Amino acid sequence: MAQKSRRLWLEAGILLAENPTALVYCPECGKVHLYTQDFRNGDVVEREMSCSSCGARNYLRLVRPVDSLE
Repeated sequence: MAQKSRRLWLEAGILLAENPTALVYCPECGKVHLYTQDFRNGDVVEREMSCSSCGARNYLRLVRPVDSLE
């Protein structure tokens, strides 16, 4: 069960890393779409993915490519 949950969070993270407004159902309860919120710290963005139904949450750590810093 834990491996399935981990795989579903990974799939959700991949989709939401590319498009934070994508409609992705919660990997834990499957009832509602995940809500995303970004927290920026320099070149790093931490994207929180959370479920308003069951309270599950997970985070992505996104770093801008070096060539985009110029």
